[in-house]
Amino acid sequence: MVFSSIQKARACALTLALTASAASAQVTLDLAAVSNAGATAGDSTVYALPGDVVAYAVTGQLGGEANQGLAMFAFDLSFSGGALTQASAPASGALAQFVSPLGFNNPEGFGGTVRGGDLLQVGGAMNTIANMFAPSPSGTVTTGIASGMPEVLATGSLTAPTAPGTYQLTLANPFANALNTLQPAGFWSVKPVEPADPSPLTLVVLDCGISNYCTGKLNSAGCVPAINAVGSASISGGSTVTLTAQDVVNGQTGLFVWSLEADSVPLYGGTLCVGQPLFRMLEPTTSGGAGMPGTSCGGSFARTIDAAFISGAGLVLGDTVHAQWIYRDPSNADGTGAGLTDGVRFTVCP
Repeated sequence: MVFSSIQKARACALTLALTASAASAQVTLDLAAVSNAGATAGDSTVYALPGDVVAYAVTGQLGGEANQGLAMFAFDLSFSGGALTQASAPASGALAQFVSPLGFNNPEGFGGTVRGGDLLQVGGAMNTIANMFAPSPSGTVTTGIASGMPEVLATGSLTAPTAPGTYQLTLANPFANALNTLQPAGFWSVKPVEPADPSPLTLVVLDCGISNYCTGKLNSAGCVPAINAVGSASISGGSTVTLTAQDVVNGQTGLFVWSLEADSVPLYGGTLCVGQPLFRMLEPTTSGGAGMPGTSCGGSFARTIDAAFISGAGLVLGDTVHAQWIYRDPSNADGTGAGLTDGVRFTVCP
């Protein structure tokens, strides 16, 4: 691998560690990539739709041996879902004294240079050696950065891939020094830092489409009932799903059954398409339809999956629900007296 600018910077920065070698460092640094958006801010897992822009932050917290905050830091940031754009310094201004132009990893801005599309090199350092020729800013060293509580070190955004799946924003090759004591003429001694394994941000890109699976059972009226689905399931109430079982034997009672698991198990001469644990909901009305009950395929059942249903069922964002109807079919030639639709699956989306 080509010796990168950030690796060169780390080698040079080692000369600033005046108190101990990295091997004996007792100051620790916990780094984490987290969500930086609204109600999910600080979460290590975030859900999104394909193409969504996802805001993130990288936080750091020093621990262990006494220190006066970060003196410098650097890490690589990469995303398994594609390219990253330039990161930024936190809006709080806490890192205003960290060198950005021509800093340790020579970034185009604070956040670090994009390397190879999906890799960012992020970092910066304060002017602990009182160098009057240092690039701006070269002012007062700020103490207490990331000491005792998490500090946002960088922010940015990424675009969720078009393909549903699970992706990670990961940190690697962390390196840091911490402030120790202020020496005469404005020089600071620094301590080496032993970074812990960084924590990634997990991005789950959801598929909010609805699909049918499994096979319905031929009923006594000569039809194979199937579920039609329209809409998408939204935990926020922004949209709903309407499920309709069509070609059901008319005038019959039925059960709506659902589970978080799919299955394919023989039942009543047909197939049970949902797994265990299985939840049952008795339909409040019969399947309806014209004519004498049990004489046509004109019956149907319908169920709306809205925010109230999602909340009442204890479902959470990202859950995949599998559903099916079981209904009476007293004239079925197999003697079971029952009919079954096919199955349908949908995901609980934002």
